[in-house]
Amino acid sequence: MEKLKIFSFLLYFAIYFQSVGQTKYFVLENNTKDFEVSRFTMNTQSLYGINREVILFNLLKKEDTLIGEDGKLNGQSDYNIILFSILPNLTGKEDWEKIDVDTIQSSFITLDELEQLHTKNSLSYFNNVVKDTTKYFNTYKIIVKKENNYYVPKFCLLQFYSVRNRPHVFTNVYGTINTEDSRYTIIEFEKIFKETYPRLDFPLNRIDKEPLSFMDWTRDRKEYLSKKFTLKNNLIGYQFWTYIDWTKHDFQYDFERGIDRFLYLPGKGIIGGSFDFYFYFHRKKLPIKYSDFIQNIKEEKLMIADSFK
Repeated sequence: MEKLKIFSFLLYFAIYFQSVGQTKYFVLENNTKDFEVSRFTMNTQSLYGINREVILFNLLKKEDTLIGEDGKLNGQSDYNIILFSILPNLTGKEDWEKIDVDTIQSSFITLDELEQLHTKNSLSYFNNVVKDTTKYFNTYKIIVKKENNYYVPKFCLLQFYSVRNRPHVFTNVYGTINTEDSRYTIIEFEKIFKETYPRLDFPLNRIDKEPLSFMDWTRDRKEYLSKKFTLKNNLIGYQFWTYIDWTKHDFQYDFERGIDRFLYLPGKGIIGGSFDFYFYFHRKKLPIKYSDFIQNIKEEKLMIADSFK
């Protein structure tokens, strides 16, 4: 068993470093007309006990849905979110590094390619092979321009959401934000889970357990609306949590968990959240314990952008 774990460890890092070498880059241009951009900064102190920052880049684009036979829209304009999350470099002080864009132009991706990734990872097709990952960690990175220089983050997570607000009787597939959905807190859902599966651990609490090779878990993955949140200036945000198990060994980044709890503000995108997969991986560098991670999950604690506190 120990030899198998060592082999898995070496294989994981071989694949990881190979993927880093194949990183694709999206250059965030100023004054773009193709989508709206919102940027939010969160401090990690209150949640993870360390004074660093997480930056969220929301790329929002309207999506006209529900076209009728007469060619007219039958509903509101929904929109899609492409979310880049910049995570702190916990082995150093700098989260960004200067980059010469002329040397990596062959690795650039366009907005159209990002939108294709969005479709690929937010819709389920009956003829597709089941996917156990829908997010990308350091495989795709955003590049930002500051004055005359370009910068790229050292640690970047890319994930996708579709905002589709409608009554809860309609299906919400994995990756859907629906502010009209039924509300369940994590504690309420855990109680239902225990009544249904009394011999199983609640998936969110399996943070220190060996991952299960149990593909049926992927059937249930979903973002659940938990509560409304009153923000600065009486703005109303919506707090969600992601029903997903822990899928990797403790020496791996379990990045499919993504921003596992998050705060959504209509018109702005995601303005707060938690990244337990990343900070638990670096837990030895933090002043918080395993029990703190579990308590944060139960209480649905998250970071909120400084501008909305």
